[in-house]
Formats: sequence, structure tokens, C-alpha cells
Amino acid sequence: MKRVVFPIIVLSGLLLATGCDKWSEEDRIEEEQWTVDWAPVEIFITATDDDGNSIISPDMPGMTLTFKGETYTVKDWKEFSRLQTRAYLAILYGLFAQPYNESDGKASYRLYFGEIDGAKDMDEDIVLKWPDGSSDTIHYHCSDHYNKGRGIFVCDRSWKLNGINHKGSIFKFTGKSL
Repeated sequence: MKRVVFPIIVLSGLLLATGCDKWSEEDRIEEEQWTVDWAPVEIFITATDDDGNSIISPDMPGMTLTFKGETYTVKDWKEFSRLQTRAYLAILYGLFAQPYNESDGKASYRLYFGEIDGAKDMDEDIVLKWPDGSSDTIHYHCSDHYNKGRGIFVCDRSWKLNGINHKGSIFKFTGKSL
């Protein structure tokens, strides 16, 4: 009897461990094209007034970000927490005021925008319209994903802020006002 029960338990466990989710063709990464799951891209933005005080808050009327023809307004970080999943797929959640501590230990907010699919080639402008009526343009470029061999994966990824080369996806603005 024990010889029959054990294989049934193992087979039942294997069946339960098998997922039933159906993936669309868009969700699949083609093995011939990609050999790595590229990390999603996130953008962080801080902004201060002339006195060095942060102007970022969960309530920023007039503040928008436009990306790929879609315009986003600032939402509270609590809403982001409700939307976030454990899936490691790039999900464009939108624009949020994220609480964080500045280097001087002062509690503040910064803007978070993401997630942009790090596996897709793109050459896009991200336009920020500030409450004071001014605007800034972040240009994001990503192309030529490839495997250099031995597990080294690279792509051509670059940023520009108002036409000037910028390192990384953290942007700091000064002299802004509400």
C-alpha cells in the first residue's frame, strides 16, 4: 500500500505546483531574441525652490509628466503600494510622490515614474510640466540589447536633460516654485 500512495502524493504535488496562468504572446520573451530578463527602468525626480526647500508633495496641482503620448498627474504613494505586484514584469504604474529621507535626515518627497520596460528599444521624450508653468524634457534612449558572452548583457542606454547628456535616472531640479 505504501508503494502506491507515495507516487500518488508526488504526482499530486507536481500537479499542484504547476501554474495555470495563461500568458499572452506579449508577455513572453522570445528565447532567440533575448537571453536575459532586463530590469525595468525607474525615474526619480527631486525639486527644490530657491531656498532649498522641496516642492514635491502628494498634492501637486498642475504638475504633469507626458510619456509616449500619455499624460500622468502626481498620485499619492499609498496608491502605488496598492497597485504594485511581485511580478517582475515592467508595469507602467505612473507618477507618484514617494516619501524619502534627504541626506540631512529631513523627511521629504520625490517624484517616482515607472516602470519603463528595460528590454524595449525606445527613443522617447519625457516632458515635465511644473506647477509654476515651466517645463523640462528628459530624453530616454535605449537600444542594441545584446549578449557579449559569458553572461555579460549590455545595451545602449542614455539620458539627456533639456538636450544635455545626463548620467543615470535620478534628476534634481532647483529654483522651482508652486
